Amino acid sequence: METETLIRVTTEGLLLCLSVSMPVVVVAALSGLGISFVQAITSMQDQSISYAVKLVAVVATVLIMGAWGCAAILRFANEIVTLAVPS
Repeated sequence: METETLIRVTTEGLLLCLSVSMPVVVVAALSGLGISFVQAITSMQDQSISYAVKLVAVVATVLIMGAWGCAAILRFANEIVTLAVPS
């Protein structure tokens, strides 16, 4: 495998990791921010509410985006195998 190909594949892998994980991170951050805002307004300081809402939001995001993420990772793995084992 040539150096340019290796650099391209590594860059694609890092961008794939970023794009697959970003929806979950964004949903967790936004739901945490929203719940913190609501807790600050209502003066409720129970931490279990924040964790429960974040858990539900992240699980829902993983269920919704999981098929797309798995398909993207599978396409990338097929490309890697094709490059590594030429026919």
